[in-house]
Amino acid sequence: MNDKELLALLKSDDNEGLELLMQKYEKLAGYVVSRLLSDASDIEEAVSDMFLKIWQRRQSIDLSKSSLKSYVCMVASGCAVDRLRRSDKAEREDISGCDIGVDVNYEDEAAKSINMRVIAECVSSMRHPDREVFIERYYHKLTVREIALRHGLSPKKVENILYRGKKTLKKALLKGGIIL
Repeated sequence: MNDKELLALLKSDDNEGLELLMQKYEKLAGYVVSRLLSDASDIEEAVSDMFLKIWQRRQSIDLSKSSLKSYVCMVASGCAVDRLRRSDKAEREDISGCDIGVDVNYEDEAAKSINMRVIAECVSSMRHPDREVFIERYYHKLTVREIALRHGLSPKKVENILYRGKKTLKKALLKGGIIL
């Protein structure tokens, strides 16, 4: 069944269309999502979210603008980024146990609150792929080698990104008036 026929079946509110879409594109969606997420349950959730979004938007899909395969990849990437943002937000709320390579005061509640806000703002302002590398290293505890493989970078490049990130973070904390 080609994409045009599959989309017509999907638009007719037929569950068979969704089943066929899932059979045809589940592996591709899993691959796209796994490029951004490492946790198996997050990957599964993002793929499920993607199929739900496609089902909800099925009437507005236009194959003259892009192929169904491209559309699946685009929605899968968006769902992975959404899942990553949700997990990053949850982790930012409790980062006191993370070793980010900078000694920060987490004992005083006021200092802890300000430090956490400054750290979250600093990490959020990092550009791609620096932000992802920093999060994967200090929040997800991946090794430099794992991060390098995921992003197609050399381990030395990853180390340089981490060094610059820690340096930037230290400056941001000092500028915020926080005692390290």
